[in-house]
Amino acid sequence: MGSKMYTELEIIDRRKSQFEKYRNSDKGIATYNAYMSSEKRKLAISIYNAKPSSKLKRIAYEKSDKGYARQKKWRDSMRLKVLEYYSKELSNSTIPCCNCCGENNHIDFLAVDHIDGKKKMDSIKELVDIGYSSKMSPHRVVSWIYKNSYPKGFQILCSNCNFAKGMVKNKNTCPHQHGDMK
Repeated sequence: MGSKMYTELEIIDRRKSQFEKYRNSDKGIATYNAYMSSEKRKLAISIYNAKPSSKLKRIAYEKSDKGYARQKKWRDSMRLKVLEYYSKELSNSTIPCCNCCGENNHIDFLAVDHIDGKKKMDSIKELVDIGYSSKMSPHRVVSWIYKNSYPKGFQILCSNCNFAKGMVKNKNTCPHQHGDMK
């Protein structure tokens, strides 16, 4: 008697299951990680991204309602997590609020503040080592904080407290901290 004949679907199913076993093994994970960080992959991505057709597709998707909505949803959820973390950590509040005056009516009024000042944080070696730069845009700072597990040195302030803290005539402190409210 001979060998069993397999249908095309059975062969595909067997290959899929073998691939799943390999992909979940230590060797498969190591191979995947090595490929993801390889120069060959980075070169292939840069070549693909440099093609005019790829650029046009990316621009069209980003401008489309679907692309914009997806990016906005991701940014908003990430920002909310950052606001919640620092509010809970510094203000002992489960609701995002200003660390100075307690403002919590609307999260659009809240901002991520550099406690020591934006420029001074460039000299903190621990932050610079993990990629911090004072040249980052506010959206980029929130993304960087989220990806780097909420490093110390940041707090949540409302727009008014953050603006007042940035004024030299206020000695870079909020008037709420001095009781100088006039």
